[in-house]
Amino acid sequence: MSFNNVMTVADAERLRAVRGRVWQHMVDHRFAGADPFDGLHSKYCAGSTIMNHRISRLAWLQALKHAPAKIRDYAAIPPMINPKTLALLLGAGDGVPVSDWSASGAAFDGAKVAPDLTRQLLALQNPDGGWGYPFAWQARAFFAQGGQSNAIVTCFVVDGLLNGGKIPPDHSALQAAAMFLRRGLWRDPSVTGADGGYFGYIAGANAEIHNVTLWAAWILWRLVRDNPCSQIAIERVLGQQRDDGAWVYGKRPHHGFIDGFHSGYILDLLHRLDDAGWPGLQNAMDRGWQFYQRACFDDQGLPRSFAGKNRYLDSHAVAQAMATLHRFGAFAQARDVALFAIDPLFDHKRGVFYAGQGRFGKDRRVFIRWTQAWMVWAVSIMIDKEMPGGGRQGR
Repeated sequence: MSFNNVMTVADAERLRAVRGRVWQHMVDHRFAGADPFDGLHSKYCAGSTIMNHRISRLAWLQALKHAPAKIRDYAAIPPMINPKTLALLLGAGDGVPVSDWSASGAAFDGAKVAPDLTRQLLALQNPDGGWGYPFAWQARAFFAQGGQSNAIVTCFVVDGLLNGGKIPPDHSALQAAAMFLRRGLWRDPSVTGADGGYFGYIAGANAEIHNVTLWAAWILWRLVRDNPCSQIAIERVLGQQRDDGAWVYGKRPHHGFIDGFHSGYILDLLHRLDDAGWPGLQNAMDRGWQFYQRACFDDQGLPRSFAGKNRYLDSHAVAQAMATLHRFGAFAQARDVALFAIDPLFDHKRGVFYAGQGRFGKDRRVFIRWTQAWMVWAVSIMIDKEMPGGGRQGR
């Protein structure tokens, strides 16, 4: 079965119309907006003792992360431009760059937008060669300063610059990023022993997170094919797969959860590596895909935020599900998820996607990176991703 047989022209046009409205919202706000993790930039944090202690930073951040929209409004957090937002629009994660979007009636020229996004991303690169989130944030495992380079943002930006920015791997900015991954984040097993062989999230922190290691291994291999890290890192991630096919988030005790979108990250990366000729991945992909289908979707085929749990449905998980289902050939299910996304999760009046849906109804908060950019990315895959036969959806 091909995707063209399950996505009708009418379905594709509905998705294009939704994408056009969300795109216009992003343009009107100059790609700046709120994020679930920006709570430390509230006006109440400036000069406050909240910022002086790990526990108070973590508690405040989690409170704002889960707070309703009105509370966030009172917190007066300034809108920010996130490099990951721009990277997703350039087709990071094997998406469709804005320059390759099919016509949707939107008054923009994607071929001109992509170079502008590329210039913005290059201007946002840190002196150490990486990119980071524009806000400071506290995790249980570490604290990151505003703008501090990290593995995930750096990898997404490099992926977008290679894909939609049309920048070659030997470009000085990308080679600086490779140096950051290699020197700043690689935890060398020859130095650290059994606790090495992976990539850290930020410099100076040693939390091992499996999707982070796989992302960094993939990007470093794209930039420097003969690097000594990627093979060790990939083998380590493969070795962390459970007997049931799943990967937990990471190695710390509090990282023992399994969520839908990070599971999708790992499957997509393994698939991309396999397509690029990396050997020995099929068994892990097959087992991981079977677990993903079994545990990360409910009985109706709709995504779950966390494996085996029908609770709050995060729109981020929905977006990733569209892409992973599409990549692995579950086209009818991918279509059903996409059409579901533009019904209860889309605000037709405001032209934005809700943050999610829970047992108390729709979560009407609007997050520019976490929800809008991811949904635009996913919808673009659904309607504009080139298929193996060279065709596009809904044509």
